[in-house]
Amino acid sequence: MLIMAASSILFSGMSVLVPFAKPASTFLIASSRYVTGTVAVLGLALLGFTRLRVSNWPWIVVRGLFGAVAVYLTYYGIVEIGLGMGTVLNYTYPVFAAILAPLLLREKLHLDVAAAVLVSFFGIFLVVNPLAGGLAAGKTVPALLTLAGGIASAVAIVAVKKLRETESSTMIYLSQCVFGILVTGYPAAASSLRFPAPVWAILLGIGVIATVAQLLMTSAYRDVPAAEGSLLAFLTPVINAVLAVLIFGESFRPRALAGSLVVLAACLYVALREKLIAAVR
Repeated sequence: MLIMAASSILFSGMSVLVPFAKPASTFLIASSRYVTGTVAVLGLALLGFTRLRVSNWPWIVVRGLFGAVAVYLTYYGIVEIGLGMGTVLNYTYPVFAAILAPLLLREKLHLDVAAAVLVSFFGIFLVVNPLAGGLAAGKTVPALLTLAGGIASAVAIVAVKKLRETESSTMIYLSQCVFGILVTGYPAAASSLRFPAPVWAILLGIGVIATVAQLLMTSAYRDVPAAEGSLLAFLTPVINAVLAVLIFGESFRPRALAGSLVVLAACLYVALREKLIAAVR
């Protein structure tokens, strides 16, 4: 659970860099992550730190394809509707992951975890605050596409949990990178590459941080059930909502603050769930 929390914090740091890379196309921003990840994994393999073997090809394909689409739509949402809103809408995926995991992986969904998922979703609803002008005019379609990215993320997360039974974390991440390059490579290469040198450094930073965060997350899912792991990942949108205010001046109303606290409380409960149950018994 601590590794999962560290991964969430790193993902948040990576998300903050995305708006600063806006002179580059969204396809290029996503490709920077995939290319960096591919180089990192292949480098680890060449140095003998990991072996790139595949035993479960169907789930590898599912993880790679849905993961690649999810990452692109996440970056698209951050660029189009802002760091706070974009991240929050994408991070609805734990709700879908909690539903899919019992169906596809035959995991047992405990009632208290299900309740925590619902509570967290309510907290995210407060952060989004749609009833008080959460979506600006003309942002409905980008918001729906970002939400679709959350669904794609849920499928990818379930695939990661399944693959951890037989595959290494590096092989699982490589599948996302390879499919990501296939999905975004041509549009990225066709987009304009004329932007200041610092933007290239930002793209590299996005790729490096995302690679470390992704490998940590994939490793953690070996021992963490999909629902619990996905719920703890809610730390990222909460942190991003705060950073969106501090760095980018995005609106952050009292209800959004209350929602952030609700999400943090639910994450803390799940992180300490086993110890709390043991103490009661």
